[in-house]
Amino acid sequence: MTHNSKKLNHTLLFAFLMVASLFFIWGFCHAMLDVLNKHFQNILHVSKAQSGFIQTSVFGAYFLLAFPSALLIRRIGYQKGILLGLMVVATGAFLFIPAGLWFKTFWSFLYALFVLSSGLACIETAANPYVTVLGPKDGAAARLSVAQAFNSVAYIIAPTVGGALIFGKRHQAGAPVDFSGLLIPYVVLGCVVLVVFGVFSFIKLPSIDDDAANSDAGALESFVHTAPLNRQPHFVWGIVTQFLYIAAQVGVNAFAVNYILENVVAKDASGAAVTDALFSWYGSVTGAASPEATAAYVITIAMILYAAGRFSGAAITKVVKPNLLLSLYGIANCIIILIVMADIKHVSWLVLPFCWLFMSIMFPFIFAMSLRNLGEKTKLAASFQIMSIVGGAVAPPLMGWLADRYHSMAICFILPLIGFIAPTVYGFAYPKLLEKSRLAGATA
Repeated sequence: MTHNSKKLNHTLLFAFLMVASLFFIWGFCHAMLDVLNKHFQNILHVSKAQSGFIQTSVFGAYFLLAFPSALLIRRIGYQKGILLGLMVVATGAFLFIPAGLWFKTFWSFLYALFVLSSGLACIETAANPYVTVLGPKDGAAARLSVAQAFNSVAYIIAPTVGGALIFGKRHQAGAPVDFSGLLIPYVVLGCVVLVVFGVFSFIKLPSIDDDAANSDAGALESFVHTAPLNRQPHFVWGIVTQFLYIAAQVGVNAFAVNYILENVVAKDASGAAVTDALFSWYGSVTGAASPEATAAYVITIAMILYAAGRFSGAAITKVVKPNLLLSLYGIANCIIILIVMADIKHVSWLVLPFCWLFMSIMFPFIFAMSLRNLGEKTKLAASFQIMSIVGGAVAPPLMGWLADRYHSMAICFILPLIGFIAPTVYGFAYPKLLEKSRLAGATA
């Protein structure tokens, strides 16, 4: 290996590690949402339906900003797009300071989350495609999988941070509202993002040769579907499936803490409340300061399963086709949600964390399957996939409304059930959908 080639490899590795750090940032921001719903219900006394607007503000920003971000990145490039996104994320994180110290209203926090998520939308639109082209084409999938590992680590850390800081002490009735536990992680996040911004400002990421990428696509022209995107069923139904799946994932995330707390408490023959013994033991082992903190630590276990599923799922695809594995995992999650809806006291909460194990592969699998054989339309198609994340803005308010209306968390999981049926059907139907897309191009 020549000196120049070694230097190039080191440059690519450094650039990859820097961009991969962004996966950790948005993974942390998303995972922190899992404890915010219950926190605002406790502190600001909002209803479950109102707390669902946390996810609406976050994923609504993705819907509104993904496509404009894609157009902007095409004009200014990946690196400047990342820098812009980082600055907006830091701004949103620091907006938690006035929201928590002066305004102390639910809507002020939603505004901060919307600004922060607008920056995340820009970063994700730039970072995902950049990682795939940062190096040899044959290693694109492996690079993206490694980058997603940073995301998985953040998903494990965030609920633990939330349990320790946000639910670390009980709020006394009548006492002044104290948001210090909530401000700490977001102020630290803002500072870290500024450091990353500074590093990205002084380094030069390797530029992407779009002409070379297009020539590669041209060499594989026989495998590229030439029909417009709206006439390619595997893409169109991939968008619909992603929308419904994200609605399910975010809905489960948003109300998992609520559900666990409701399920671990039952009434004995005399009508007295009895807390699940295993849940109480877990709270004592983890040193949880409150039942809410214990439930947040249960979500930490769920996120470990999520990370394990992401790594093992990639290995399983060596022997099982991705579309079939997607369907099998969809069936598994449908069964889990049915057990959750049955609301078997002291039992269903133990099953719920396994939902994350089977969710782990769904977003990247649906994303990759829907973009297959799209050639030069891939970048545009990817922006539509990111826009489909708006499903996460729709489900939580509806789930919260159902929970408030029927005074039961179990009933609201009917929406995630529908969301998990979608990838099950899409996986089984995928070969036929792909063939229809090919034929649509042949007759165009």
